[in-house]
Formats: sequence, structure tokens, C-alpha cells
Amino acid sequence: MTLQTLAFWGFAVVGVIILGFAATILWKVVNDDISLDGLLMETGPDGARKASLSRFQLLIFTFVFAGLFLLLSIEAGTFVEIPTNVLSLIGISSGSYVVSKALGKNGKAAPKSGTAEESKPKQAEERS
Repeated sequence: MTLQTLAFWGFAVVGVIILGFAATILWKVVNDDISLDGLLMETGPDGARKASLSRFQLLIFTFVFAGLFLLLSIEAGTFVEIPTNVLSLIGISSGSYVVSKALGKNGKAAPKSGTAEESKPKQAEERS
């Protein structure tokens, strides 16, 4: 058995295992055991749910990159080298998701101390 044949069968076994996991997850999604309600949606500061471009971009970039890496690795018979510009794009996409997540949690910038917004709740507390 040559090294290339061994690599082919190794990739085939790993591919079958990954496809088995994917089929199991897909089956659970179809049977509503796994909910995908919030996969591409985020809640805004006002509580309204809206589509998230950063989540969609991260999801698409990840699947395209993983699919191409797997395809090229199977064709070459070994793992291919990942270009740094591709890693940079994945990093930028992940960074935009993290930034949007941070901005979504905060909603607005925190008011500076001593401003009118900060003193309103204190005045309401003092009256009661």
C-alpha cells in the first residue's frame, strides 16, 4: 500500500465521519431537536429582532473557506497551506462579528458622569 493510497483512505474515513455528524445534526434540525431561531438574528437595543449581516458574513466565509480547504486537501492528498490573506479575511469577518456583538450589548455609549442623563434616575429616587 502506497502512502498516497493510505492518505486517500484516511481522508475518505474522516470524510465519512464528518458527513455522519452533519447528517445527524441535519436530522435533529429537521425534527426540531435543535433550534436555529437565533442563528442569523440579533436583538437590538429596543428589543426588536433583526437580521445580522455580521453573523451571515461569518457563517458564509467559514463554510466557503472550510469547503475549499477540504476540497483542495483531498485533491492534493495532503493538507494545503493556507494563504495569509485568506486568514486575514476570516479574521476581519470574525472581528466584525465581535464588534457588532459588543455594540449590540451596550446599545449606546455610556453617559459621562455628571450629565443630565445620569442625574435623572437619582432625582426620581430622591423624590420617592
